[in-house]
Amino acid sequence: MKKTSVIQSWLSGEVFRRDIVRKQYKLIGLIVVLVFIYIFAGYNSAKQQHRLSDARAELKDLRFRYLTLSTEQMRQTRQSQIAEQLREQGSRLRENTTPVTEIR
Repeated sequence: MKKTSVIQSWLSGEVFRRDIVRKQYKLIGLIVVLVFIYIFAGYNSAKQQHRLSDARAELKDLRFRYLTLSTEQMRQTRQSQIAEQLREQGSRLRENTTPVTEIR
């Protein structure tokens, strides 16, 4: 067969009218359905990977925010910081300079 006649038989649909192909319609249909499922699964997987990377980035951002807030809270609750705030507010409270005695 010539190349042009093969191409013409495919374009005209003559290949699909042959007995061998007609007997395999169900198999061809199944293959087409499986190809669509495979493509859908690939897109779905890519979408999940994108969401996972977004969640990781957000988690990293929240972790840094937590560390910043935790450090700021720790700084504000230090004894020296509290004493400084009391002095600025003009409070009469003073730090205890004598050691604590334990009575047993």
